[in-house]
Amino acid sequence: MERILQLLNEMETKGLIQRYAIGGGMAVMFYAEPVVTEDLDIFVLLPPTNSPVIVLTPLYDFFRELGYQVRGLYVDVEGWLVRFLPTASELEVEALMEALEVNYGSTTMRVIRAEHLIAMKLKVGREKDLLHVHMLLRQAKIDHDYLQGVLQRHGLIEKWRKFLGGG
Repeated sequence: MERILQLLNEMETKGLIQRYAIGGGMAVMFYAEPVVTEDLDIFVLLPPTNSPVIVLTPLYDFFRELGYQVRGLYVDVEGWLVRFLPTASELEVEALMEALEVNYGSTTMRVIRAEHLIAMKLKVGREKDLLHVHMLLRQAKIDHDYLQGVLQRHGLIEKWRKFLGGG
């Protein structure tokens, strides 16, 4: 995985992406017990363009030029399936900008804060996402005031109340 992180940092340096952070199930594992996940979700903020169309081709080309295989939406990097998720909402942009920098081996990387993961997973609302929310609430150190602010800013208070009420 360290190689992937090095390549992401290189993509940022080259301007292919403005910023990245690990999200999804892999990010949950930074705060809680391991979860089953088949891929590495990388949220990315792409450089601005004049086009309304999101184009990921330069990201895939970067990996192809290094000899990695592209398989549908994924890039296979040394056995890891990497998926790029362009930020699509204000919540995702905020999560990316406020991601925590941590070291993985000798490489610095960013991982989405637990509070933003909770909000993002609550917003999607699939069963596995809500299970991750439960795990994070039980096992991660959550700044509950910060979480409430995130939920409030992104219109998720009602979903939060329903989640807490079990309904």
